[in-house]
Amino acid sequence: MSSPKKKWNTWLTTNEIVDIINDLASDDEATAADIYIDPPGDGLVSDSDSGDERNVSFENLSRGQLLAPAELTLHGKNVSDGSESEEEALGPITSRTVTDSQSLSNRRRSRSLIDNPLFPPPPPPRSPKVVRKWVKRDLSQLHDEWIAPLPRSVITLSEASEPVDLFELFFSHEVIMHIVRHSVIYAVQKGNPGFTLSDNDIYCFIGILILTGYSPLPRRRMYWESNEDTHNILVAKSMRRNRFEEILRHFHVVDNINLCPNDKMAKVRPLFDLLNKKFLQYAVIEKNISIDESMIPYYGRHGCKQHIRGKPIRFGFKTWIAALPLGYCLYADPYQGRYETFSTGLGQYVVQKLMTEIQNVYKETRFSVFCDNFFTGLPLITAMKEKNILVTGTVRSNRTDKCPLKDEKLCKKEQRGYHDSRLDLNSGICAVRWNDNSVVTLLSSEYGVEPIQTARRYSAAQKQRVNVPQPNVVHQYNRFMGGVDRLDANIGTYRIAIRGKKWYIPLLFWLIDVAVNNATLLARNFSKDIDTLEFRRSIARTLLQKYGNDKQHPGPSKRVSTNVPTSVRKHNAEHMIGRAPSRLRCAYCKSLTVTFCQKCKVNLHSKCFSVFHS
Repeated sequence: MSSPKKKWNTWLTTNEIVDIINDLASDDEATAADIYIDPPGDGLVSDSDSGDERNVSFENLSRGQLLAPAELTLHGKNVSDGSESEEEALGPITSRTVTDSQSLSNRRRSRSLIDNPLFPPPPPPRSPKVVRKWVKRDLSQLHDEWIAPLPRSVITLSEASEPVDLFELFFSHEVIMHIVRHSVIYAVQKGNPGFTLSDNDIYCFIGILILTGYSPLPRRRMYWESNEDTHNILVAKSMRRNRFEEILRHFHVVDNINLCPNDKMAKVRPLFDLLNKKFLQYAVIEKNISIDESMIPYYGRHGCKQHIRGKPIRFGFKTWIAALPLGYCLYADPYQGRYETFSTGLGQYVVQKLMTEIQNVYKETRFSVFCDNFFTGLPLITAMKEKNILVTGTVRSNRTDKCPLKDEKLCKKEQRGYHDSRLDLNSGICAVRWNDNSVVTLLSSEYGVEPIQTARRYSAAQKQRVNVPQPNVVHQYNRFMGGVDRLDANIGTYRIAIRGKKWYIPLLFWLIDVAVNNATLLARNFSKDIDTLEFRRSIARTLLQKYGNDKQHPGPSKRVSTNVPTSVRKHNAEHMIGRAPSRLRCAYCKSLTVTFCQKCKVNLHSKCFSVFHS
């Protein structure tokens, strides 16, 4: 005989079903489970609230999904004489009154989803439940001194070096030639075989882009207009307008024939990989690293475009960033949306991926990672601790694994500065709940409550600023969490103002802004006293004057009226300038002069001497 069927006639939420599954985890008869979640009633779930739908776990569900009505069907082993199937042996356990026909249809739907090749395979089975032992105890502080790793490359620069030298550490000759090669290939693929490009052209092109960040105009062609209100002499003299637009049209960093079909960001991935290596190579590495998301503004149509409500930049491409506290970008990874596959929650997957890339360069170095409640969870902290990485971050109340902290509603009734803490003896993770303007919960494997810090807050009752007790874990989190926000602020102040029609142009131009930001922070390590604006202006002016073309007008060069053969005139030997006995016309500019070339016997100004012989 098979096991009797169990049914509930009441509606249950997803969160209650999770508790049921945990209670039945030790049941040997249960082999599989199907959960069907109704859409949340508020309809406000965005991409930032949940993870990949194809690899869903309870760690990346939003509050609305956890409170939504859901249906559970358990499948068990066949304990009869073999005449019944495995699904019919245990029967469905549902959160509603389900008839046999409804249960059968649910089984058929579950079976069709598995057998249909158009759907991805089901996620791997969940790891066994971790047993936690929460006690009222503080986390003991780590007193071992952090030793900075050796630099990965020798920088032969000093305080006297110019800002462009620091910028060219990231956009080196290797990176520039990569852009030149693939831009020419793209032009040929688009039917323009006569398109030529040099490294000087790309440097000058980048210089114009950087200049538009602090000197924006409504239209890019206005930089070349002859009107006095918009004409920019430096831009107009360094590169002609049509040449700039031709380079912008063919600006490329990858061969379209060899694009990875499974990578939605394949158009920009090579430049991200090149610059990420440069960022890690020249970084003045620190112990504390913050991980967060950054938005790159984009208002066109693309499958990877994200919308995050309440952010300063609501529409654009999301990029996962690992940054130092002052805003130096160590690693940037563009988010593909719901196309990536992973076995853990999205937040845990991102932190593990970024820190793996950093640890591949800085092996055997212990880092402290700070992240917000989108990433933080007990499985993440446990997994990173095994890799010698300590994690501290705010956490959502449904991710504390039934930690017996005081309820948030009761904490709000306590005085400002009240805190409650617990320690998991098995994993060494401390959970702290603190009452400030609102109740916040933090998890950490490095910091606890002691030593108590103070925070300055305004008291409406006393009409003045007062000191509020603050746990040490909150204090450390506030100190080191804002690295990505500092990066966004530095870039947003003088962001490149030119836009392109192609979707990948904002991502490529954003990397130029990141390189300028990292070069600025790197210069301050050399005690270079220069602000962000002057640093950016110096890079733009140097690139345009050093690599720009001084030829202002189109058309052929000036005709030189002389009988000197071209082979003699352009020969590099024995051309010397002297003083003529009489005042005659210059053979090149036709103005009066008293200097001439002793070999060619031609009157020339000193400024026309090199032009005449080239």
